[in-house]
Amino acid sequence: MHAYQQDFLALAHTAGVLRFGSFTLKSGRRSPYFFNLGQIATGAGLVRLGTAYAACIEASGV
Repeated sequence: MHAYQQDFLALAHTAGVLRFGSFTLKSGRRSPYFFNLGQIATGAGLVRLGTAYAACIEASGV
């Protein structure tokens, strides 16, 4: 796993982005988990998220 992937997962964990339970999505489908990036609400968190996205794009060769 790349460092940017590890940092993204650590950020998601500390920010409480991933929740498990029973959720009804906007589409009406049921899901056993919910991934809410809106939980990343600090400037430092957004910098980490943007850095991870940029590294992912760079690694993809796009």
